[in-house]
Amino acid sequence: MGLKGLKAKRMLMGLTQQDISKKIGIACKTYNFKENGRNDFTLSEVSKISKYLDLSAQEIKDIFINCNEV
Repeated sequence: MGLKGLKAKRMLMGLTQQDISKKIGIACKTYNFKENGRNDFTLSEVSKISKYLDLSAQEIKDIFINCNEV
C-alpha cells in the first residue's frame, strides 16, 4: 500500500494536506513532501497522524513501514 494508502485514507475522511499538517504541527509543504515520499515522517509524526486518522496497526504497517512503495 505505501504512502498511497495515507493519501487515500486522508481523502476518504475529507481532509486536506493542510488539515493534517496543522494537526501534527508541520508546514503544509513539508507534509506534502512527506506524503509524496520525498522525505520520511518522524516517529512522532507517524504517531500523531495515526491517532488523527484512527489508523489500525495493520494500516500503520502498510502505510509507514512499506512507505518506499509510493
